[in-house]
Amino acid sequence: MLIRNAEVDGVARVDVRTDGARITAVGPGLDRSPDEATVDARGGALLPGLHDHHVHLRAWAATRWSVRLAVADGPDDFDRRVREAVAAAPPDVWLRGIGWHESTGGPLDRHRLDALTGSRPTRIQHRTGVLWVLNSAALALTGAAGSTADGVERDATGEPTGRLWRADGWLRERTAPLRDPFPEVLADLARQAAAWGVTRWTDATPGRDQAETTALAALWSSGRGDSPAGTSAPAERGAADPGAGRPGAGRPGAAGASGLRLPWLVLMSPPGLSLPAGTAVRLGPQKLILDDATLPTVDALAATIGDSHATGSPVAVHCVTAEQLVTLVAAIEEAGAVPGDRVEHAGIVPPGYTARLAALGLAVVTNPGFLADRGDAYQRDVPAPERDWLYPVRSLRDAGVRVAAATDAPFGPPDPWVAIAAARDRRTPDGDVLGPDERVPASVALGLFLADPDRPGHQRRIAPGHPADLCLLHTPLATALAAPSSEHVRTTL
Repeated sequence: MLIRNAEVDGVARVDVRTDGARITAVGPGLDRSPDEATVDARGGALLPGLHDHHVHLRAWAATRWSVRLAVADGPDDFDRRVREAVAAAPPDVWLRGIGWHESTGGPLDRHRLDALTGSRPTRIQHRTGVLWVLNSAALALTGAAGSTADGVERDATGEPTGRLWRADGWLRERTAPLRDPFPEVLADLARQAAAWGVTRWTDATPGRDQAETTALAALWSSGRGDSPAGTSAPAERGAADPGAGRPGAGRPGAAGASGLRLPWLVLMSPPGLSLPAGTAVRLGPQKLILDDATLPTVDALAATIGDSHATGSPVAVHCVTAEQLVTLVAAIEEAGAVPGDRVEHAGIVPPGYTARLAALGLAVVTNPGFLADRGDAYQRDVPAPERDWLYPVRSLRDAGVRVAAATDAPFGPPDPWVAIAAARDRRTPDGDVLGPDERVPASVALGLFLADPDRPGHQRRIAPGHPADLCLLHTPLATALAAPSSEHVRTTL
């Protein structure tokens, strides 16, 4: 393919040739081959495809059969939304609610859910993602009522409250009797991602097992064609794509009958998992979850991190509170860091810790979109001194920390351009500014989504040898960055 008349790195009227997998030439006035397809960019900016560095694909797919509860305006509105969802949902799927929080929806247990949902199996997820609340029908269907599994909360009489902590994998195994919406929704997610210019995902779901890994690899291959000739995908963790000249380039996603391609995919995964040869999926670092209620000692966390490093796997550690970050930094200082270690979210970074993160060489994958989505709740719930430390960008970069960005879909706004605007403005829904000193130019915010997943801080470019997954805008880049929005995306190649 030959893309004509594009703006590249601020230079107008540039042509770009690809061979399907790689960019092969960049310059003005490239000659067209007789059988070469062409696209007229009409002066629009041509960018590398955006990489969303932290999503949860199955949870995101399940939102299509879910009720969004983060917008509930009090307990009565919460109840109304759940009842309406029960009436509207297909009969052969779980009812799933997302984004519930006590401050807006009120306290929740199985008894309140039973009154709202009756016999429809229902599970409601807390806004933090760490807690599910099940009604009695769901407890019976999953076997949770009689389970002794960790995380199944019980009241003083020994009866389950319906509250299940850190139970995503446990629940996934027990929802099989009802229809799994993921395969049929995946193509819709890919189309939506393409409309935003996204060509790459890192799935950060914790506790992945071999069965789940194999199933995802099959979805990226079976029935969706194969990647262009001349590319290959070594299955080992962090392997280089031949011809890429840099680690972790991966491989294009598989094509559907309509020509749609699934985004390139990196799976965070524990050590010991494997992928079929030739898969369009690559394994990434091990995901570790820190939770204030069960926060390990520094020595225990350092031992876990050391064990992961010994298998050749870096770690990606979920840290949303100051306590979690303080514990992680101390543990990494004890265990030592390896290339690829990263902090997920870094929701609150206390003073002095930017320098310690930089000294350790840890990358940070931040979520500025939460400020645009939850900023008013942060104003209410986060202590005043910590509000300026929320999801920092500028101070991390100034300290030399390598930073990338993600949406955390579906827990945050899944459109990365919302996060780009939020990193620039840091405005809450009501218009207040949180941490004004952490604002960065929109060009810097966009760059957080162009980062190499193995080397956050190093951006992919429109240059020969680089991957040919591309985002073409309607306008020059300066116009798009003046008012960041996915409406500027013309097409994704």
